Amino acid sequence: MATQTDSQASAPVPTMPQPNDPSRTHMSVSSSSSVSDAETERRGRSERPRMASRKPSASILVPRDHPEIEIEEEEFPPDDARAMSPRRNSADLERLGKEARHTLQEQAKVLQSSLQALAERIDAVKSDHDKLESENKFLQDYIGGLTRNMTKSDTPKSSKARKSQK
Repeated sequence: MATQTDSQASAPVPTMPQPNDPSRTHMSVSSSSSVSDAETERRGRSERPRMASRKPSASILVPRDHPEIEIEEEEFPPDDARAMSPRRNSADLERLGKEARHTLQEQAKVLQSSLQALAERIDAVKSDHDKLESENKFLQDYIGGLTRNMTKSDTPKSSKARKSQK
């Protein structure tokens, strides 16, 4: 009994051939029935079975006043979920409409106030930007004047320094 288990455990395990590997074209299987089973299994996976012809499941449109059509109104028991759907009368609908209009008006007011705050903030940023631009221009003019004065005052000194070096 131990020899049977050992011989089964040491038997080579068949490997599936790889599609692009030419060295693995053979399968080492001990019985011919398992080879045919494997082939039919592979074929069965790749080929889909043919569907029997069936009629399309599209809806058939029939006019309401067709002589063979009878429309029955169903009555549901009071504990049925279909009978529990909310039935609203005109007063309820009017109240719901007023509530919806009121909430929309409140939301519009909030949006208008936030837009007004944004417009005010934009104006403040624009005025700060204009102020900074004018200060920047003033500083550029001031620095330009200083550099011109420095180059004017350095020019005679540099020529005197050159003469003294000669």
